[in-house]
Amino acid sequence: MLTTRGVCLNCFWGCLQMADEFERGVDAAVLKYVAIVAENMQIAMDVVANSAKSKVGVDTGALKADIKTGVEVDGVEVKGTVGNTLEHAVFHHQGTGIYATDGDGRKTPWGYTDPKTGEKVWTKGSKPNPYLQNAIDEEQGKITKLLGGG
Repeated sequence: MLTTRGVCLNCFWGCLQMADEFERGVDAAVLKYVAIVAENMQIAMDVVANSAKSKVGVDTGALKADIKTGVEVDGVEVKGTVGNTLEHAVFHHQGTGIYATDGDGRKTPWGYTDPKTGEKVWTKGSKPNPYLQNAIDEEQGKITKLLGGG
């Protein structure tokens, strides 16, 4: 038995090997956990998207069709997103003019030519339809359960 200052070197090296194996096991477990959370995040985002699709106002169906989801994994951080990419989505969601959320819309009436009828239309704005936020609020219980908090 080789010793240095009363420490068995064979035992010391054995402990180091066990520590390395333990660390590799923990790393593998973390990766599996992150993968499970990412899968559950995608399911949660799909739940929100489906709920939002039932709440969005339908004129042409473009907003409903454009609701997209995504999940990003960066190390052990998992981030889910759900939303629209169409330019007019924010105006539909947050409202415009005097009805705009947080009061940051135009305060005076304005006119535009309706692209469907060609007629001049005067408006004070449109009321918000926060379909994404309403979907998140409505589905919060399911989201919490899917992500391990309930």
